[in-house]
Amino acid sequence: MSSYSSADDSYESDEPPELELDLARLMDCASKALKVKCTSAKKLTRGVGHEIFALKFRAEDATDATPPSLVHAGFSCIARLSRLGSNTRAKSASDIATAQYIRRYSSIPVPEIYYHDLDPDNDVGAPLVLMERMPGRNLNKIWDGLSLDGKKMVLSQIASVVAQLSCLEFDQIGSLADDEQGAVAVGPVISPCFDEPKGPFRSTGQWMRSFLPAVAAPGSSSAEAPPGSPDPCQEAWAALERFLAQDDPPLPYLQPPFCLIHDDFDGQNMMFVNPADDGSSGGPKLTGLIDFEYAFTGPRYFLYDYPIFIQDVSWSPELYADNATLRAHFVRAIHEQLPNAEARSTFIACMNNKCYALNGFADAFMSMPLDDGQPLGVLAKFYAQDLKDGTGLPYSGRLDYIPERYSEAAEALPSSDYDEDNNNSNNDNLDTQKKCALDGDHHDPHSGLTPQATQGVDKDVALTGGGDDGEEGDLGP
Repeated sequence: MSSYSSADDSYESDEPPELELDLARLMDCASKALKVKCTSAKKLTRGVGHEIFALKFRAEDATDATPPSLVHAGFSCIARLSRLGSNTRAKSASDIATAQYIRRYSSIPVPEIYYHDLDPDNDVGAPLVLMERMPGRNLNKIWDGLSLDGKKMVLSQIASVVAQLSCLEFDQIGSLADDEQGAVAVGPVISPCFDEPKGPFRSTGQWMRSFLPAVAAPGSSSAEAPPGSPDPCQEAWAALERFLAQDDPPLPYLQPPFCLIHDDFDGQNMMFVNPADDGSSGGPKLTGLIDFEYAFTGPRYFLYDYPIFIQDVSWSPELYADNATLRAHFVRAIHEQLPNAEARSTFIACMNNKCYALNGFADAFMSMPLDDGQPLGVLAKFYAQDLKDGTGLPYSGRLDYIPERYSEAAEALPSSDYDEDNNNSNNDNLDTQKKCALDGDHHDPHSGLTPQATQGVDKDVALTGGGDDGEEGDLGP
């Protein structure tokens, strides 16, 4: 990842070598695509996946055909040029299809795509996307400076995004792509964990199992297991199988229809304008959700969760009280914006039943590609053992955290009521599943609960905002 600050015009990252680009061709391509003369191309950042440029255009060339969003951005747009890697073309195509789908079927602010050429051998020198430049700054750049009320305003708008994404429904798990007729369809899952796309899948179990290699299937053995010893991948597979096998009655947040999920739903990919920055009145306003690489359709369990920036970490105990207040506000805000009673009930059931069986699996196998420093067998062994022993932590950031529980009206229950709440049908169902996953062992009913957010591999931020005065905004790390 890399970060860019307009204040000091400096870079802060371990950056890969520069792409070999023909900037004159880039500017010519942009001029033809937008039918306005491109006058400059300024590099904002380069990272593992992309190089990002801010392009400026000559205002006098504007016509009635000029995109209003280009005018609104001060005749500036973003050019994102991709490095070649596994699935680069499919990943970029899915990113574009996802952004366009969200623009068409929701009110979530996402960048308009002006032009794309995903051929790595094009005249510019790399796969290219020209897109709208969103105003504002990355949320992670302003969050710490906001008041508690300001943070609540931010979370209410993020809750609206979550509620709207939950309403974009699909019958399979996969990545969006344009089909042969030009319509958006669910295609194979594009993941940093896969060398090649897999699927699409019709069940949560099929999808999650795809992140373990075929050698982990029952009856086989992996090269990482010493002769005569239990195979760790088989153990992890079996633990997940036992958990999912108890889906009776079906858990609604794991069942179709599936919904659209942003793979890196963090402050670096949320753009906000904060009027207080220039002394104006009013609260922060969401201006853009960006960077849909690896977005996918999936179970609501992985959509309904706390943003990582309101989760507790042990080195910031001074934030515990505010974080608890903000988590409760976030849950109420989502609950209020869901479309019907069934959706609200599913949401509350999901928040009350976060579990190590699913989150621990996602953290171990679904977040990033494994390298030599993260052998699969080691991760599988720890996952299976933690699940069996009931030692999976509720939050990896804070050892003593016990997840909040919520009433059907989305009110946070006092901690003294948690045991009573465990008697409701949702938690009885979870206890049954956990007991099966633990293969009959008895454990503290809270020990396997976890609201950890599923974190995607770090990616370059695709866009940066420009203020009304034409100054560059911040680019998230």
